[in-house]
Amino acid sequence: MAEEKVEIVIGPDGAVELRVEGVAGTRCLADTDPLVQALGGDVEHHELTDEAYQQAEADEQDRQWQG
Repeated sequence: MAEEKVEIVIGPDGAVELRVEGVAGTRCLADTDPLVQALGGDVEHHELTDEAYQQAEADEQDRQWQG
């Protein structure tokens, strides 16, 4: 299992960027929500990584086999 980590980058303009690695699927959104709320709760843009999409495809395949 990959190491899960969150990198927080604060730009010179005050913009905050969260980068998540090693988290399967879109669970990263729920995992980082407390950080987002602590930073004011406003999200201008979400960009999912390939890792999130790969896990979503695997979940869909599992659902097809089960149902």
